[in-house]
Amino acid sequence: MALRLYEDAALANIVTLENIFTNPDDEADLDGDAGETAQKALFAAMEQTTLSADINNSVTTIPLNAARFADTGLNVIIIGTEKMFITAGHGTTSLTVTRPYQGTSAASHSEDDAVILCYDAAADASVTCTDNAGTDESSWVTYCADSGGNPDENWQSSYAIGALDYNSSALKFWRRVVVPASSDPQLKIDLLHSVSATITEHEI
Repeated sequence: MALRLYEDAALANIVTLENIFTNPDDEADLDGDAGETAQKALFAAMEQTTLSADINNSVTTIPLNAARFADTGLNVIIIGTEKMFITAGHGTTSLTVTRPYQGTSAASHSEDDAVILCYDAAADASVTCTDNAGTDESSWVTYCADSGGNPDENWQSSYAIGALDYNSSALKFWRRVVVPASSDPQLKIDLLHSVSATITEHEI
């Protein structure tokens, strides 16, 4: 999925995928006796990172500040207005690419320039919670829009992200976890944010 969730507006802290626990969206401890609620801002945007060094207009090895772009079915990235096609290095900090791609022009790029998957999400983009093991407790998690830096309190089981182009500003929204009172002690690692969207390559 090209559309990913992040924990920060700078899009540096990506929420890791199912069964990858390097940076999950988590809470340290919630009271299951009395019941407790926690909420947190999340940001939706196309998967991206930044260059870790300058590159000229001819190199085909692209150095990244963070390992990204593991999905081998999503091969087109963009830096500035130059498209590139990933041929190797998916999910690492060093991509091998064919460039330029699809009629764009090769150019030099600077350290910390954004490297983005060059795809757009259609208006059907949404996020919902799923429970991938045992009793379905996905109802513990709901979502709502941001209103001036705070939740708008219209909590929903499925939140409509809406259309996002590859270069759209990150969409801020909120997630809430409500642990019902008298819940048994447990380590919850089976609740997932499931992002769905129709994804198409962006045409320059």
